[in-house]
Amino acid sequence: MATPNHRLPTWTVATIGTSVEGRPIERLDSRPDRVRCHVVVVCGVHGDERAAADLADGFGRIDRPDDLHLTIVPLLNPDGWSAETRNNARDVDLNRNFPWGWPRRPDSGAGPASEPETRAAMLLLETTLPDLVVWVHQPLNYVAALRGCPDRYADIWSEVAGVPVRRNLVQVGGGESWVDRRLGVPSMLVEVGGTLADAAGVDAHVAALEALVSAVRPA
Repeated sequence: MATPNHRLPTWTVATIGTSVEGRPIERLDSRPDRVRCHVVVVCGVHGDERAAADLADGFGRIDRPDDLHLTIVPLLNPDGWSAETRNNARDVDLNRNFPWGWPRRPDSGAGPASEPETRAAMLLLETTLPDLVVWVHQPLNYVAALRGCPDRYADIWSEVAGVPVRRNLVQVGGGESWVDRRLGVPSMLVEVGGTLADAAGVDAHVAALEALVSAVRPA
């Protein structure tokens, strides 16, 4: 799969690491000279969530404030995407592999952060400490602001995308929970509706990010 086709002049492309099978994990950045706040959007944690490419492409095209630094990780799990499987090439669910609340089970890895994809995401977020991280999944159709994230962020997304808000979310081994509990960085989980193969409301979720970034304030 090619990186989503939104490499406009305002974007730079770099890698945050490589997958188990050696595929690059890309980050796309639109960074102005003067930055007020930084938002990171992570897509493609699960390779069978096939809206990731369209979502990342749409997120890259939104209108955004002139002082916003926006980072998009289009595919955190490129091996799973290539194989069309939820898990990575070692059959690990990356969203059960993060160190906070790591669950000791067959699909959570040999240990906390055992997977290179997990470590790549952790390094990105530990070194940048953004003002908000948005993790995008499908197909459960809700949005949740984790404990340290303003509820109004989820309310904005809910209103624009037309999805319900889930309160008091905690996900063991999840990236969104690790960001919240270990880094103290505001974190949101977005679940696009529809099915794994055919997501519903992709354009509405793109519009929701566009509405949200204008409301984000420095953490």
